[in-house]
Formats: sequence, C-alpha cells, structure tokens
Amino acid sequence: MRIDINRIEKEEDIKLLKELKWNGFVFYQYDDEFSKERYEEVKAIAESYKLKAYSGVKIKTENSKELRDKVKKFRNKCHIVLVEGGILKINRTAVEMHDVDILSTPELNRRDNGIDHVLARLGSSHRVAIELNFKSLLEKKYYERARILWAFRRNLFLAKKYGTPVVISSGAENIYDIKSPNDLRSFLNTLTMDSNYSKNIMEMPYKIAEYRTYLRKNNVIRYGVEVVVDNK
Repeated sequence: MRIDINRIEKEEDIKLLKELKWNGFVFYQYDDEFSKERYEEVKAIAESYKLKAYSGVKIKTENSKELRDKVKKFRNKCHIVLVEGGILKINRTAVEMHDVDILSTPELNRRDNGIDHVLARLGSSHRVAIELNFKSLLEKKYYERARILWAFRRNLFLAKKYGTPVVISSGAENIYDIKSPNDLRSFLNTLTMDSNYSKNIMEMPYKIAEYRTYLRKNNVIRYGVEVVVDNK
C-alpha cells in the first residue's frame, strides 16, 4: 500500500490522487489550526473515491518542553504526529519520543543535514521516521536545492546504517504539487541506488498509519496486549 503525506483537501485534488494510483494519504494540519471536523470532511471525500485517509498533525515549535506538551495533547487525536525539524534541540527531542511518528525536514534552514549518528540511533530505537519532503526540494533553486539533495542522501545513509525508518512525502498543498507514487519511487531510486530499499520507504507511511490505527482501538492496551471478551 502506497499512501502520500500532504495537505490535499479539495475534491478535484483528491480525485487526482486516485487517478495517479495512490491508495490513500495522510492529511495533516498544523497544530495551531487542527480541526477534527476538517479531517472528517476530507475523509468523506476520500472514501467516495475508495481512498484511505488518515489524520495527521505537524507540530511547529522552538521549545522542547512545548513540543512534549503538544505531542501529549495531540497523540490521541490523530493517526500521525509529525514534528517540523530544523532546530537541533527539536530534532533531538523528536527522535527521543515514542509518541512522535515522523521528524519532518530535519535539514530545514540548516547548513547541515540535521541528523548525526546519535540522532539516527535514537530514531531507530524509538521508531521515529525521518521524512524526505519532496516539496521542500522543489521550492529551492541552485545551491539550496543541491544542499537539500545532499542532506537527503546523508540522512538516507545514516538511516540505512542504523535501521532508522524513512518516509517520503510529496508535501502537496494543491493540485500542482501532487506527484505520482512512481515519480517519488523513481526519485528515491536515484538517491538510494537500491530498489528494495526504495520500495520499503514507499510503504513505510502506510505501516506507520496502520500501526497507530491499531493502537487506537478500544481493546488495545499497548502493542501486542489486547482485551479479549469471551462470549461463551
């Protein structure tokens, strides 16, 4: 199953996702605008096109304590919790938290890639995925685009070495930003030179979303521990 991570909510845009052979998407909102009703509207449209729609929230903050508080606030309100990276202490706090799913754009506004071997190990231990945001690459030109490409390659190297999950997203906000899964897969192949690893990255968002969906069930206490009612 291949699902995108984006901010698509108009019906014509969701229809295009279907035509491009996506199986679904994570519709994320920023923490200061989060609305369950807005997600439900998007979900209803997606289901009319037989697409899975998961809810997500992207947390933006420069304070580690505020980050922890916001993660606690939103963890049970949506499927996927993303943290916008870029500030080193935020990158580190994010990969230290089991309740964070994805560290988004760790290289944002940095001269380096935002991840070192220590953070890669922490991400592996806590199963926090590193995001490659395709929109952040397309928005840049010349030197900045080359810098982000270098950051992507460096983060992929560290993630593969330490077993840290990786996801790729279109980050689309409108119909012009939407990319097909084949486009993103081809882009990954040029970075990884490993088609099997690229395939695993493409499938990772769905695995994370389904894992969190499972944990949200009323009879699940934690992973592998469920309350089973005997009707006999």
